[in-house]
Amino acid sequence: MNLVQLKRVIAIYETGSLRKASQVIGVTQPALTSSIKQLEEELNTSLFERGPTGVRPTGICEKLVQRARLLLSEEQRIINDIAEVNKVPRLAVGIHPIMMNEGLAKVMAAFVERSPNVDLRIREGYTSQLLKLLSIGELDFALCGLPEDYRAEDFQFDSLITQEYAIVVVAGHPILRQIADGAPFSNFTWALVNAYDRPEAIDQNQDVLNVMRKFGYTDTSKSIKSSSIAFVKHLILHGQMIGMIAREAVAQELKSGAMRCLEGSEIPAPAFGFITLRDRYEPKMARQMKFVIRQWLTLPTR
Repeated sequence: MNLVQLKRVIAIYETGSLRKASQVIGVTQPALTSSIKQLEEELNTSLFERGPTGVRPTGICEKLVQRARLLLSEEQRIINDIAEVNKVPRLAVGIHPIMMNEGLAKVMAAFVERSPNVDLRIREGYTSQLLKLLSIGELDFALCGLPEDYRAEDFQFDSLITQEYAIVVVAGHPILRQIADGAPFSNFTWALVNAYDRPEAIDQNQDVLNVMRKFGYTDTSKSIKSSSIAFVKHLILHGQMIGMIAREAVAQELKSGAMRCLEGSEIPAPAFGFITLRDRYEPKMARQMKFVIRQWLTLPTR
């Protein structure tokens, strides 16, 4: 097996046709067919099912293409790295929205100022999105959460901090007086996070729903659901809404007193840390960036 064969497999996979693939990569169809046949014999398995309307990849082929794309992405990265020896190094980092805050912005700004030269690219996304970008070689590493029961041989997780969700309100919100007086809760409007890749909102999680019901949430409560954690925070701060949100996302507001956490509303969330592709070469710049982020995350005053 070699990279040329893998490129040809990908071309057939993407075009769904030997004829179209041969045109895309610039080889004759018989040469392409022979190359794939040799690879199938080497692997002792079929990669494509031939039919009257074209070819369809087998399950083995699906897995091979996924890994082949990663190999070819790494090949291109090596080529680019060699070509860019005398140019500005590039570092691509994926960040979960929870961590996109003032503290991390200061850390990254300081990192860039101290570095001789660096082209730092930040991609915001939820865990599933960042894992996809990692798997195709678009990121050097990601800073996000990973569920305890998540298992994947391709990824390595370095846990850094534990997280928790909580119900928060702006200082002076009427529910604070109702809690203090032991009065019934009014039917307030809620602001909830709904990730890009999930059809259900956070209130569909039974543990979360049980906690929200303790503070007056009902099936008839009005709510705004957004995939933007920053927007949910603004709804809580400026829209007088009640929100279930990661405490890390509103850490500065809780510290300053601009927001209040409702006692007894905290529930555990997945641990946060660095996720990288297992056994992948890690550039020096990525290791340095991880070091400064780790230092920041472990500061008691953060």
